[in-house]
Amino acid sequence: MASDRNDTGLALFLTGLAVGAALGVLLAPASGSETRKKLGEKVRSFKDEAEEEFTEGIERLKTELPARKDRYSEAIREGWKAFRQAVASEEGKVPPAS
Repeated sequence: MASDRNDTGLALFLTGLAVGAALGVLLAPASGSETRKKLGEKVRSFKDEAEEEFTEGIERLKTELPARKDRYSEAIREGWKAFRQAVASEEGKVPPAS
């Protein structure tokens, strides 16, 4: 869960960085062609960084997802086991587990 918050914070930081860079270029005293060239370079740079972050995220999912799946499957099995024991206990079939 903390990783999700870190990823969101990183995405927000990168977005703010890109917006700030674009505004800085637009508001800087330069000719129109120079400004467009600089802005294009910034956009390409941001696009490349975003693609790299996306690729890293996909790779991280590919490696982490199987482990998470096993962990969640085990939690679900344990939950169902506890549920069945609680129902059986209510029906008087099995003493409650301690």
